[in-house]
Amino acid sequence: MAEGQERRAYWTLDGLRGVGAVVVVMRHVPQLFGPIRVPESFLAVDLFYLVSGFVVAHAYGERLKRGGFFWDFVKTRLIRLYPLYLFGLAVGCIPALYAVITDPAGWWTAPKLFEAIVLGLFMVPMFPGIAACGTALDGPVWTLVPELIANFVYAAIVRFLTLPVLIAILVVCGAGVVLAEHLYGSLDVGYNPTDQWAALARVGYSFFAGVLVFRFFGHAKTQAAWVAWLCVALLAAGLAFQPTDDQTPWFEIGVILVGFPALLITAARFEPGPGVGKVFSVIGLISYAVYLLHQPMGNIVLDVARHHFRIPTDWRGLGFGVPFLAAVMGLAWWLDDHYDAPVRKVLRDRFMPPKPKPAAAAQA
Repeated sequence: MAEGQERRAYWTLDGLRGVGAVVVVMRHVPQLFGPIRVPESFLAVDLFYLVSGFVVAHAYGERLKRGGFFWDFVKTRLIRLYPLYLFGLAVGCIPALYAVITDPAGWWTAPKLFEAIVLGLFMVPMFPGIAACGTALDGPVWTLVPELIANFVYAAIVRFLTLPVLIAILVVCGAGVVLAEHLYGSLDVGYNPTDQWAALARVGYSFFAGVLVFRFFGHAKTQAAWVAWLCVALLAAGLAFQPTDDQTPWFEIGVILVGFPALLITAARFEPGPGVGKVFSVIGLISYAVYLLHQPMGNIVLDVARHHFRIPTDWRGLGFGVPFLAAVMGLAWWLDDHYDAPVRKVLRDRFMPPKPKPAAAAQA
């Protein structure tokens, strides 16, 4: 933060991230949630990118503009993402290893698992010719490489990010979003070997739209709990909406290019009271861990269920889904205090030691 700049918490944005993560859980483990389906929930990724651009611009923009902070920023972002990323990969190894042992003729083999672990450690995406990478162990991790690319590009060019440059980036990346919808019939793309360019278009538009929103709308603050709740409800409804085939292109393009930025503008300004704000803050805090842990944990639960009991497909299925969601959120909360925060502190102390103050400043 710049000296004298307000260090503000954006509680409604935390609420949006938390709700987005919960809806993604329901998408990736639908067997545990009965008849509930959230067909457009993959758009939560674009919301995460949007909020990331806003938050990064708020937290680091001024320091990056002053120069001399780029490599510290790179280390800061890697330290923020990697501990939980590695934990998610480790959990993902459990069902994969079980499959190797119990089903030698199945998809998972020992060489494929070894390849997935090695490539996963370095966040290598699923390029053509790769049998398995980190996404095979923990599906949602594919979104992290585009996220880091956007972060590092922003840090490298922030001093040149005038309004015309920002608009040009949004126009080019927005055109890429439209093209991806046209080519694939959906924006649920970016993780396959042949469509990763679409991931760059998605993150390029949403991340830099978040930067733009922060510049123009990130400073005003009004307490209005009903508006904060409305923002959260609109997000949940939008991610669960089922458009017709004819509506789908218009809906997905409209949400990414217009709907989410408008939601961010509103959510950045209107905050709930302190009580609700603390709840939003907690679910926002654990949203990243929930996002990374739910699929490998879900795979373990489904493997156990396949051999020992049947999960109902009607509303009784929620008897499995609700406790599962609570368990994932509880583990995410525990990990923040007992694993993620301590590990990040060790990494910061090791790779980002405090810089000595200039002699003149020390004497003053």
